[in-house]
Amino acid sequence: MNRRNLPRVFIFIILLTPFLNSCESGKETDKEVINRLFLPDLNLLYEDYEQLDSTGAYNTFAYKLVNANRDLKSSELYVEAASLYAQAGQSDSVAILLHKAIDNGMANPKIISKLRGVKIYKDKPLWQDLQIRLDSIKLQLEDVSHYSMEIGSMTLFWDYFERASKDTANAKDIFKEFIFKGPRELRDFYVVRYINLNNMYGQMINASPDYFQYLKNQFNADSINTLKSKTAGWMRSFKNIYPKAVFPKVYVVPGILNSGGTATEMGMFVGGDMYGKSDAMPTAGLTNWQKEAIMKISDLPGLTIHELMHFQQNYQDTENSETVLAQVISEGVCDFLVELCSGVELKNSNLMYLGDEENEQRIMNELKNDLFSDDNSKWLYNGGAINDRPHDLGYTVGYLISKSYYQLAADKEKAVFELLNTNDFLSILKESDYAFLLERDL
Repeated sequence: MNRRNLPRVFIFIILLTPFLNSCESGKETDKEVINRLFLPDLNLLYEDYEQLDSTGAYNTFAYKLVNANRDLKSSELYVEAASLYAQAGQSDSVAILLHKAIDNGMANPKIISKLRGVKIYKDKPLWQDLQIRLDSIKLQLEDVSHYSMEIGSMTLFWDYFERASKDTANAKDIFKEFIFKGPRELRDFYVVRYINLNNMYGQMINASPDYFQYLKNQFNADSINTLKSKTAGWMRSFKNIYPKAVFPKVYVVPGILNSGGTATEMGMFVGGDMYGKSDAMPTAGLTNWQKEAIMKISDLPGLTIHELMHFQQNYQDTENSETVLAQVISEGVCDFLVELCSGVELKNSNLMYLGDEENEQRIMNELKNDLFSDDNSKWLYNGGAINDRPHDLGYTVGYLISKSYYQLAADKEKAVFELLNTNDFLSILKESDYAFLLERDL
């Protein structure tokens, strides 16, 4: 090399070095940005929620939710804050937050009807624009073709899971990165199911890593695609019996083995982790409920349609909305309409249990006493927590009530409408074969 060129080489290296350093520091900066983002612990965030009705501090709590949502930008939290502002009489704040919710994926065109006490100002541009956006969403969702099964979160998850498994000390930070860098739906799923990073770490890394490692090979796009056409066919059947039906997106996400499906204002979430049933499934670290609740991938269409029904529900019975009666009907309707749309009669161990006359009499007598209670611990969501009967019998009782109501109804289309939109849960019960549950023993 010519000696005269050496200074130029040195100058080039000197100039290049800061560029290389900046590239390296860019990676660190990206990590630092994720670390600085605020991810709320929902358990802590909602610790004072039960006192709201007695304190009336709706404004304060709504502001707390909005502030906690500053980085996450979950549409679910925006909707919850809007609901609180509605109860506080802050209509402009309601409209602003519903706009933010739509910006971040909220896709329920009937959301306003769900907000208790909201006052709508139809002459205000803010509300006019909101209604235009909701009407547009409704138009899109009315066509079955809008339905799709999004599996991006599941596909992306495995790289993060592998990293977290190999670097357990930083696993929670890795999962946090997954939440913020993954598809938008993860932010809502975090709010409704993950709740906090401890739950993700506790189930995925600490309790049952072998199961999740197994699931990585069990769960693939091809297995999902084969089920899409069956699900879409059942949706078309539903549209025929319920013309007002809407069809949101279905998001298959990696859950923490606590729910097969969840309906939110964004759409329907399916916990892909709950569909790994096989003879080769590792069970180390799984609870007895989880071992029983995990389903086969072939069960996915039925669960999807069940959650679709939750997305349709728009009940107006405010007097009984928190009662066991309302809750068992809400779940039972979904199971019955899956049967109606698919043409496949529901068969399960709970029905067999209630098929025994002695069991049925005992259970119905207990339900009589609990109908107007808000304690559903004997009836719903009690897997692993009840020993004297099968868990989740409320689903089955609600299914029987709903099916009986439909079969006795002269106008079947109206019956389906009422099952999804009733303003009087008592009327559903009274017009079924289970009206005797309202009789009081002397």
